[in-house]
Amino acid sequence: MPRNKIARTGEDRMPRSIKPVRSLLLLLALVSILTPVLIESSKAFARQQDRAERARRMSVDAETKGLAEPFKGITTNGQLVPGLFGIRSSGVSTDPVRKTANAFLAALNLEQRQKTVFAIDDPEWRKWMNQSFYVRQGVSFKEMTEAQREAAFALMGASLSAKGLRLTRDIMRLNHTLGELNNNDFEAYGEWLYNITIMGTPSSAEPWGWQLDGHHAIVNYFVLSDQVVMTPFFAGSEPVTAASGKYKGTSILQDEQNNGLSMITALNEQQRKKATLQASKTGNNNLTEAFKDNVVLDYGGIRASELTKAHRKQLLD
Repeated sequence: MPRNKIARTGEDRMPRSIKPVRSLLLLLALVSILTPVLIESSKAFARQQDRAERARRMSVDAETKGLAEPFKGITTNGQLVPGLFGIRSSGVSTDPVRKTANAFLAALNLEQRQKTVFAIDDPEWRKWMNQSFYVRQGVSFKEMTEAQREAAFALMGASLSAKGLRLTRDIMRLNHTLGELNNNDFEAYGEWLYNITIMGTPSSAEPWGWQLDGHHAIVNYFVLSDQVVMTPFFAGSEPVTAASGKYKGTSILQDEQNNGLSMITALNEQQRKKATLQASKTGNNNLTEAFKDNVVLDYGGIRASELTKAHRKQLLD
């Protein structure tokens, strides 16, 4: 081939009238591929928005009904018992709780801090729910940085026993397992779908507290000087043991389950009959749960005074 001539490619030899046609065909092919993807993405987004709106409506409805009555608390007959719980020193310093709470708040940015801090007497104390759909207040672990999560766990570690912290963390992990079991639905279930709020200003003298709110894990932690009240409290999971997935082997509440079974079987027939309120469970038996602050719940079952010394030890254990 002469040096002054260059071989022409097939594209160079293609008539100019064909080039636009080929480009159009390529574009149409690309559109045919992307259109189903875009449609499905649009549908998924619409489903997500619909779920969020439905959760918001259900949350507002639960709060409206649950907060309609002023707070009274659980009673046996609807009447408060004056002086039932007194203010007294425990002799155990709560300084580590106060310091880690302040460190946690300092780790948040301004926007996060503004939605996390509430007044000490805010109804936020009553706004918790163990169900997954609830729209929660405060800052979630999902939006926290790793450093912020460490600060949050430091607060929980200073406030709870080692066993209590481990139980709470395992509940959070098992919520991830539940997401895996529901076709990897991590919008509804997940390890980090838990929120923290702070009520009042962490203080060594004035009342304040914090709340953890999420699916199957609720901690309300009130502090006054060196006295702590930790209620309402909820701990559970579904499942209680991860048989597969990221947290395979994680298991909770097995000791409590086994000890309870051991105790009920240790009672004699007459005691067991008195202690058993219902022989079969065919539905939801929750008597005290979210937004049932003023439930009237009379005594039931067998009195501890009727138990033997060995049975009372089992009860306390």
